[in-house]
Amino acid sequence: MRALILALAIAACSAEAPTPANVETPSAATAITLESMPSWENARAAGVDFRGVGQEPGWMLDIHQSDRIVFLWDYGEQSAVFPLPAPTAPQEGATRYEAEARGHVLTITIRRAPCQDAMSGEPFPATVEIVIDQRELDGCGRTV
Repeated sequence: MRALILALAIAACSAEAPTPANVETPSAATAITLESMPSWENARAAGVDFRGVGQEPGWMLDIHQSDRIVFLWDYGEQSAVFPLPAPTAPQEGATRYEAEARGHVLTITIRRAPCQDAMSGEPFPATVEIVIDQRELDGCGRTV
């Protein structure tokens, strides 16, 4: 498994920016799972700029520096890769991303406000609000 993660991290660092077609439809060889997501320690090297996490149901979000958003929800049972849109600033201290891929509609709002993980108690410098297909999820996040 670690070899697969390392291979994905190397590919992410060395590959050309993907086109929307291959961003939205990962192949079976690169299926998104919780195990395939880079660790917090390796996320920056894998091209991740910001990570968000939430509980009940568990979810994880990686916003990559230049080309995509990777989102897993329902404890990793569902996942999608979205093209990275230009962020907007709906209000001071907030950043919003709105994207669509494979029939899913995703809105992410990141606010500079302290947050504490509901299960671990870990502190984060940002709150993260996700709306996936009109379903709201809340959590915390930080730059990696």
